[in-house]
Amino acid sequence: RNLPNKRHIGKQDPYCSVRLNGETRRTKAVKRGGQHPEWDEEVRFTILEEVVEEPPPPPPKDGEQEVVKEKEKEKGKRKIKGGTQMQLMCYADDPKDPDLIGETMVDLTEALTKGETDEWFTLMNKDKYCGEVFLELTFWSNV
Repeated sequence: RNLPNKRHIGKQDPYCSVRLNGETRRTKAVKRGGQHPEWDEEVRFTILEEVVEEPPPPPPKDGEQEVVKEKEKEKGKRKIKGGTQMQLMCYADDPKDPDLIGETMVDLTEALTKGETDEWFTLMNKDKYCGEVFLELTFWSNV
């Protein structure tokens, strides 16, 4: 919503490109979608958990109980291969050279911990507001 119009005549055909862990997917361009396009598309990525082999810690000395407890809390957190940031870029489709409308970084932490999240993400281009995109993020675990 609220996308700036990159076309001088007529309405733009916007699409989104999503990048996670080196993989890129894109939506279809919404023909004459203009400044308020609706995609209603599903984009899927496989997210792998990073396996880190750590030797068992030495027994704690007096006064080190708090440090050990903090490290145990960190162990409970999932380490995602490639990180928990997803890049979303919105373009105005053009056969020769698509125009970047705006982009945002999406933190996947909430979707990974709660299983899903829905929210508006602000698109920026050269530190300037360029609209928003609504994402419904869902995480399915194979474990």
